Amino acid sequence: MESIESDPNTAYRPRHSQHQCLAKLGETIQQKRVNHVVEADIRSFFNKVNHDWMLEFLRHRIGDPRILRLIERMLKGGILEDGLVQASEEGTPQGSILSPLLSNIYLHYVLDLWFSRRVVLRSAGEAYYFRFADDFVAGFQYKQEADAFMKALSGRLEQFGLSLAEEKTRCIEFGRFARTNAQRKGKKPEEFTFLGFTHYCGKTKRGDFKVKRRTARKKFGAGLKAFDEWASKARHKLTKGEMLRRAKARVAGHLNYYAITDNATRCSDFVYRATHILYKRLNRKSQRKAYNWDRFNQALNSIGWPRVRIRIDLNPFRRAEAC
Repeated sequence: MESIESDPNTAYRPRHSQHQCLAKLGETIQQKRVNHVVEADIRSFFNKVNHDWMLEFLRHRIGDPRILRLIERMLKGGILEDGLVQASEEGTPQGSILSPLLSNIYLHYVLDLWFSRRVVLRSAGEAYYFRFADDFVAGFQYKQEADAFMKALSGRLEQFGLSLAEEKTRCIEFGRFARTNAQRKGKKPEEFTFLGFTHYCGKTKRGDFKVKRRTARKKFGAGLKAFDEWASKARHKLTKGEMLRRAKARVAGHLNYYAITDNATRCSDFVYRATHILYKRLNRKSQRKAYNWDRFNQALNSIGWPRVRIRIDLNPFRRAEAC
């Protein structure tokens, strides 16, 4: 299936990651003529995949009818709800290892090919598109073409049983001239969110335009809430030592994704807050205080509590991961 997936899409493919998608996006905005970005969201995508269209797309590449029948049975097999199997007319199977792959194929035909063969060719200016799973953004040189894409996008999705979440879909001015233009109007330059990061117009040390990123506010808050809920339950089930080790793994997991170029401040804030949550929860394990701060810091040091360092370099010419 690798051969049918287009270059702008990097989801669920060998040697492709969200970080590579982010790196390509930033590099394109910095080096190409991108002045406007369309941020879009498909409403309940995984629940709305049309089975008939999915099978039609698969027939383009799969000639064996037995495989197609097997996939059809899997698609229409229904979902387990309250102990009963409910027939499903749309959506990808919940929990199936094939679900991400099938969803990727669906959007390859619905969006990827349409953008490269129709949108780009009909644009007078430059146009670019980046997708990971059902999360995507597009960049344009001219605003009128960005607006035209937004209008056409809604109709394109509806043709295949999908719809835009209009409250999460918008076109913003974003690029090397956005900050200057916004300041001229007495405003702040606009920002957009993609793959869990808020993208904003920044500068290098030399004063050149640079796409910078920080953890999106919703993802930051959700991460801390999930950590607090876990710690609240874990204190009743785990020993102090095991709770510390598992907390370390959770914080390290957060940093493995979010500790990218220009996001050190946000990551440091996350580690600081998670550390205080853990201290509070551990001291509620018993009536006697489990730790004071000196003993707590010693315990953290003994297990190698995660420290903030940039794990993923997204600078175009210095990043460790190859595009």
